[in-house]
Amino acid sequence: MEGYARIATLMGRSPELGIFRGFKMLNAQNLLYLQAELTQLEIDLGKLRENDRAAGKVYHQNWYYLSKSKRESGGDAQWQKALEIRAKLEEYSGLLFPS
Repeated sequence: MEGYARIATLMGRSPELGIFRGFKMLNAQNLLYLQAELTQLEIDLGKLRENDRAAGKVYHQNWYYLSKSKRESGGDAQWQKALEIRAKLEEYSGLLFPS
């Protein structure tokens, strides 16, 4: 047995020998990228919210109507953006606050 398999066997038998890089700089950079993405998504949502409000829609006041907006022709852009934000927040929060 050679290479990684040999090292892994040794670490498995003696866990105190295990040394792993944390990649702190790359993790920080990734969090910053996710934060920037979320900031842009937040801006996009605000624009959609304002457009819907100006069109007389009450999505900004009533979650139920927002969640049912997909039934309207082309009326679900704000809801889809909210779902996109939800997924990105889960990714970001999972990295920032691991359980």
